[in-house]
Amino acid sequence: MKRLAVAFLVAFGAHAQPMSNEDLPPAETFGIKAVTRPSQDAVMGFSFPTSVMERMVLDGEAVIMGQPLVRADDREAKAAVVLQTIRAESTLDVEAERKALELAELELEATKQATEGGGGSQFELQRSQLAADTAKLRLDASQQRLQEQQVQLEQLQARLDKHTVSAPFDGIVESVLVAVGDSVRESDPVVRVVSVDPLWIDVATPTEATMGLEDGDPAWCLVRIGDDVRLLDATIVGISPVADSVTGARRVRVEASNPRGLPAGLTAFVRFGEPDGAWAELAADASGDETSAGG
Repeated sequence: MKRLAVAFLVAFGAHAQPMSNEDLPPAETFGIKAVTRPSQDAVMGFSFPTSVMERMVLDGEAVIMGQPLVRADDREAKAAVVLQTIRAESTLDVEAERKALELAELELEATKQATEGGGGSQFELQRSQLAADTAKLRLDASQQRLQEQQVQLEQLQARLDKHTVSAPFDGIVESVLVAVGDSVRESDPVVRVVSVDPLWIDVATPTEATMGLEDGDPAWCLVRIGDDVRLLDATIVGISPVADSVTGARRVRVEASNPRGLPAGLTAFVRFGEPDGAWAELAADASGDETSAGG
């Protein structure tokens, strides 16, 4: 039974072409009515008040994860990073303290030799030892300050990075909500990115019909576009552990492959058992087409 279901899915995954519903029963008889939605949907903005300096993408443009989308006025943040880079890369203080330590150690050695030869006192030896120890502490402190400067540089760089909104995943720009020069407040929406391949469909399924379902089981998804219908390869990817006591339904999330980029928001009809009647004949025809193509 499961192998037949998989064969059906493969056939319709390869032949997701528009089909006239003139010879088919009403789409409502196929399965449970639902609506497709993006599998990933992010509305992003800046975490601080600012103004828009650059809009880097257009509505409907395909983007990849990490691609810059909108940039805020970052001139002050850039200047701070440049200044901090100079400080973080400068080793002048460390070198100066290292030379001071070398001098203190030379003086300590000379004092030791003089003391051993009877030409110096224990007080002078102790003072030279303390001077060398202090010089060592100053060198350590300068090295610590350099590390702190480098950490602060990372902080300022992270703050600069926040001036650019980037794509959180591969997808499509649904809309850019600002123009160059616009002032935006903290958390104002700036750009929306969605991923529609795959699509997600949350199906309100009668609880008793969900008891034998598991993640990874195949599903059959019929999408209606005007007078045409398309069948999409689908799989169950989540079943809610909570049933609605009012409707007697349970949410079953279905993931449908969408290589042709159908828009989200379309009416869909989903079933979890093999098609029967006219729908089964349609499945058999599609399976025959797949066999002919393979031969």
